[in-house]
Amino acid sequence: MDRKQKLELTWIGKYDEIKVEPRILLEDKSKGYGDPNTENMLIHGDNLLALKALEQDFAGKIKCIYIDPPFNTGAAFEHYDDNLEHSIWLDLLARRLKILHALLCEEGCIFVNLDDSESAYAKVLLDEIFGRINYINEIIVATNKPFGYKSTSNNLFKQANHILFYAKDKSKFILNTDAIFVEKSYDPQYKWVFCNTDKEEKDWTWRNIRDIVAEKLGYSTATEAKRELKEEFEQEIALFAIENADKVFRTASVTGGALIKRRNTINASKKNKNMILRHPNDDMDYMFIGGERVIFYKDRLKLIDGQLLPGELITDIWNDIPVEGLSSEGGVDFPKGKKPEKLIQRCIAMSTSPGDWVLDSFLGSGTTAAVAHKMGRRWIGIELGDHCYTHCLPRLKAVVDGEQGGISKAVNWQGGGGFRFFELAPSLLKKDKYGNWIIDECYNADMLAAAMAKHQGFTYAPDSEVFWKQGYSFEKDYIFTTTQFVTLEYLDLIHQEMAGDESLLICCKAFQDGADQRYENINVKKIPQVLLNKCDFGVESYSLNIVGLPEIDEEVDDNE
Repeated sequence: MDRKQKLELTWIGKYDEIKVEPRILLEDKSKGYGDPNTENMLIHGDNLLALKALEQDFAGKIKCIYIDPPFNTGAAFEHYDDNLEHSIWLDLLARRLKILHALLCEEGCIFVNLDDSESAYAKVLLDEIFGRINYINEIIVATNKPFGYKSTSNNLFKQANHILFYAKDKSKFILNTDAIFVEKSYDPQYKWVFCNTDKEEKDWTWRNIRDIVAEKLGYSTATEAKRELKEEFEQEIALFAIENADKVFRTASVTGGALIKRRNTINASKKNKNMILRHPNDDMDYMFIGGERVIFYKDRLKLIDGQLLPGELITDIWNDIPVEGLSSEGGVDFPKGKKPEKLIQRCIAMSTSPGDWVLDSFLGSGTTAAVAHKMGRRWIGIELGDHCYTHCLPRLKAVVDGEQGGISKAVNWQGGGGFRFFELAPSLLKKDKYGNWIIDECYNADMLAAAMAKHQGFTYAPDSEVFWKQGYSFEKDYIFTTTQFVTLEYLDLIHQEMAGDESLLICCKAFQDGADQRYENINVKKIPQVLLNKCDFGVESYSLNIVGLPEIDEEVDDNE
């Protein structure tokens, strides 16, 4: 479609091309923790470079992405004018969202947590990258309370965060309905209990739940029990209702077509209030008492955090997640940038199953990785700042050791598992003092081979027996990287070992004249010439100098 006819959001620099270098990841085993065979990954480095590094191996594999990018509240871009400020922020997000979109599996989804500073722009941006048809919801989350707020400005107190919720392909995304209920307090309308269900249904009797619980506790009346026990009595009733949910019930009137179909039975029930009646040959499991339908308490119970509890369907407004006292959740002090573990738990539970991949490329204090770990998901966390070392690392070690904060008790977390720690490799090429591109001396032979495989779209997997089979792109197409001068004789020796249907790409610093034309199934290329103009080398950060993190004020708002 012609760009001029396309409905889209534009900004300064949108069409400026950047070619992000696909770096390799260097494992630091001294910082990894727990099970050495774990697949979980904690990555320190610029998140755009890290995402590009993951793209080849993880494209189409991630089930859930949660990101909490900088909110662009003004502090992050105080040196720019308004147009450039918004352009920088949009550019930062857009380039990352494009790779995140590629990483998601077809059944996957993304949650983008923002405030109102940029959420409207981000919505249009996500429509463009993910497709408007794949929008699921905008979820409003209450993030703070107006303690000490004073009306000293023309602004309303800010309480809402906006989570933009998109699927990779909405037609394939399945919402986990078991995760969309929250615990609700006991509903006193369920005040009746069937007492003798061991008999035939027609002989059942029923009593008030308060009288039964009072007697169970040794009181002669519910009034006496309430007077003596106060709130404890109500708690005992709520517990009794759950434990006897298949006997506890309420009644409700029937309307519409259901009433018309069963009118004669309902009228008969009104005349025989002490009997249970059923409509003849009914296609619904309806019992009638006093002209109203019986509704059992068990139908209100849902599995929430591993327990059967009275549940209420959540909506797109989440104001039930506590936000106070989070500063030290997870064992790290991060008072103004941390999201509740319960919030992340809900997002992950709604969209994944145990074993699925969860990714957060703005990891912050490590909440998403900690929650995913406790929930039995595989995870990848990326963080550029020093708090990757000071916050994420110790927090995730504590999780492996069985830390009991956040959602630990709700999911019965006992510890276990592990994670591997990675640093981004430096840029493969750099300029020498004469301005010529050369291979960075940090790269040893193995690193160079891995990097060239990634650059050329091969999977790095050195064969234990055949030295020139360092990686493959498909079953019989291989890559071999060497720092040796490739002679015709050397090439002949390799060709003698090759099967007739095998092909090979050789990347080397130099080769003898004619080597690149000697065999049809061997392609010989020079480093770094084969790489030049393919990507931007020497760029260590695409962070755009963004400072500051999303804020949650626990007591006093900035408007005070």
